[in-house]
Amino acid sequence: MGADRTIPRGHRRQRTGGHRRPAAGPDRLGIPTMVNRAFTLVELLVVISVIGLLLGVLVPVVGGVGTASKRMHGQTNLRTMHAAATTWATEHDGRFPPGLLTGSDADSTTGDVRAWDWWTRNGSDSFVRPGLLWEYTPNPDTVLQCPAYVGTDNWSDGPLPTGYNYNVAFIAAMSSPFGVDGVGAWDLLTPKTSLRDAGGEDSPTQLTRAQCRRAGTTALFGEGGYLHGANKYMRSPVQDMELCYGGAQAYRHGGITNVAYVDGHVGTDRDPRRGRHFDALPAYLTALLDHPSNGFLSDGDEAYDPR
Repeated sequence: MGADRTIPRGHRRQRTGGHRRPAAGPDRLGIPTMVNRAFTLVELLVVISVIGLLLGVLVPVVGGVGTASKRMHGQTNLRTMHAAATTWATEHDGRFPPGLLTGSDADSTTGDVRAWDWWTRNGSDSFVRPGLLWEYTPNPDTVLQCPAYVGTDNWSDGPLPTGYNYNVAFIAAMSSPFGVDGVGAWDLLTPKTSLRDAGGEDSPTQLTRAQCRRAGTTALFGEGGYLHGANKYMRSPVQDMELCYGGAQAYRHGGITNVAYVDGHVGTDRDPRRGRHFDALPAYLTALLDHPSNGFLSDGDEAYDPR
């Protein structure tokens, strides 16, 4: 038997904590860790591509939200305009406001243009005053401005653009002269024979609300547009070619236009029609109308004649 080599407890070698052998790992095996790695060029390109794809998805969504918000804002404006026109009609024998009254008053030889939105006079005694709907419209300077229209003035006879137009083809009278007071001079309103091109048929001088039998499908106010901007006089596509193509609707909300109908509801239209004159003069689609950015609510009088 050999000698007992057991080391007494008091003489055993004590391990020190600072000299432990590290466990095997990636560093011990020569494999680099992710902490110490930098992005490679390929990885950077992949990240940039992913960010680009995300932006491509998000930007149209954000833009679409802005477009929808402006469209809803425009619908609210049109409801307010309809309410103002209805209030006018209640106080004027059931007739909607005239679209345009022109003439001279007793103190001036210059022509006045009193439209549904603005009243203006050119010349040495020129002025700009609120139009026929202003006193019936809360916050008219904002309500009468389409939030999606940022162009120039509708026509030369108005100081500010509105972006909206008013059905003067069948509902609102266009007349000259309008007398001294300019309001309620219904006996001075003349038939609009010069504004029609439908076999000699004359549109009514001024319809009453009771005569509007197709109130749910007839436009009262809308968003006007043609090649050079906006317009404030809504025309039927059956009217004179040069006239009607300057009085179409603007499909400026992502291919959608808002319409306030005679019965008070506000709807949308997504189908810009070319109009009945297209076959006779197709060049007008681009030379004046700028179709399909602008177009008509119907090819005939269906969306404009309330009778």
